[in-house]
Amino acid sequence: MAKTKERSIWHHRTSLFRRVAAEFGRDEKLLAALPRLALSDPDPSVRRAALSRSADLAAAQEASYTDGDAENRVFARALYFSLMAGTHEQAPPLSTRLRLMKVQSDRALILHVSIYSPNKSLRAVAQQSLENDRHEGTREVTPDLGFSDPIFNKVRSRVMLRRAIVTVACEIERSLGVADENAALKWADAMERFVGDWPARWPLPHYVARASRLLQIALFSAPKPPLAPPRRKDLSFASPTFNLPPGTAHKT
Repeated sequence: MAKTKERSIWHHRTSLFRRVAAEFGRDEKLLAALPRLALSDPDPSVRRAALSRSADLAAAQEASYTDGDAENRVFARALYFSLMAGTHEQAPPLSTRLRLMKVQSDRALILHVSIYSPNKSLRAVAQQSLENDRHEGTREVTPDLGFSDPIFNKVRSRVMLRRAIVTVACEIERSLGVADENAALKWADAMERFVGDWPARWPLPHYVARASRLLQIALFSAPKPPLAPPRRKDLSFASPTFNLPPGTAHKT
């Protein structure tokens, strides 16, 4: 009888076995195949496990757009952002992230990196990108003639989105004014979502770059040293004199 060819557990037809292999397997071939499994396995849980284990930058970026499962897309996007910002323990080298950031067009990612990256040089590149991609104040908005929709008014939608960005930026500034960094970061997450929805053909409102600068100052500026107390000086006083009649001793 011919021997049955043994197959690795990560090739098992049952998704549970493949997911366990993706999470805990130590086979070198499996580890090398994790980025591919993160994009090609038919089961969403296996794809997520493989992506989490491999923390591959390219796979995370592609999965954030192409994965058929909505939860997986959200997970992949969060992983992609943390890898680019350098807040993930498996983040690529700084030189790689700097090179990619200089040609980056994802505004939400640029904003995320400018706020959260612990690398000053990477934050500077992201901040400069925000500074270059903005316009002051308002400007006339004209509808896209080829994309008119009687139900969803794109012009009104853009105006409402800009108003939301302005509101969030004001809340960030207000929270930082009272030294509430946690509240400011919650508002920053909301701004990140709004910036991700902003039409690519329009420059960003200048409030985005301003909010990013304020957050960087609050989160990464070195704390001011406490005020030192004045140095104590030894004081000497002249002996007291008393206006007493001659020959009278002063009683102590």
